[in-house]
Amino acid sequence: MADAVARLTAGQPGEFAVYAAPSGQAPDVCLHCDEPINAASTIKLLVLDAAYAAFRDGTLKPDEAIIVHNRFHSLVGMGSFSLDQKQDSYDPLYAEAGRPVTVIELLRVMIQYSSNLATNLMVERLGVIQIRGVVAQQGLEGITFGRMIEDFDADAKGIRNRVTARGLGGFLQKLDHGAIVGPAESRAMIGIMLGQTFNDLIPPGLPAGTLVAHKTGWVNGVRNDAAIVFLPNGAHYILVELSRDLPDEAAGIKVLNAISSTVFKAYRRRLGGP
Repeated sequence: MADAVARLTAGQPGEFAVYAAPSGQAPDVCLHCDEPINAASTIKLLVLDAAYAAFRDGTLKPDEAIIVHNRFHSLVGMGSFSLDQKQDSYDPLYAEAGRPVTVIELLRVMIQYSSNLATNLMVERLGVIQIRGVVAQQGLEGITFGRMIEDFDADAKGIRNRVTARGLGGFLQKLDHGAIVGPAESRAMIGIMLGQTFNDLIPPGLPAGTLVAHKTGWVNGVRNDAAIVFLPNGAHYILVELSRDLPDEAAGIKVLNAISSTVFKAYRRRLGGP
């Protein structure tokens, strides 16, 4: 499997990092999997994680209302910034400005529609330092939660959101085994991820109807996807696909689709299923 994935990426413009492993087992593919890459919206999984940790601790409630706004304090200095709605992927939340929206709804649109505004509202409520603390407590190496989305002042200071394929793979392994916050919280997070609406990277390489709990992310030249894939016989595997410096994103997406297909076929043979 590792050789097949390496062949698919060899000579392709851009850089690719891949982690693939059966649930609870060591990876069979670890292509550049310790290389830090722009997390893009996969970092929203860590905001989801921190929110469910706060639910457990009683410092946040799913039905708590947050007033929608689009002005945030930068992590550095005294400046503030607003998100560019044209660069976001979920317009309806902007129409709710000045109105209350529940935390659980913000988390849903943050993951399923990759809403940047929902993300920043949740990061503001939870706190950057607290989110970093959750990542550290859970031993999630290879993941750096740096800042809010579009906090360009912080970005200029080198404060960025970075992940490795192994780091996200480890997060998903723990999630699949009920070890992110707790079993009930892990199941709830997976349930949200199953409703993902952006499905152009890992899912096209799978047979129609295959269940995938995942989170995508993209910025210029970057296409990422991190998934728990459910085989027909009930077995699970973890697949993380990261990329950067893609001069032709459409061509890069085809490579990622092909990797997903190759990994699925290999695990279906090994782990069983029709």
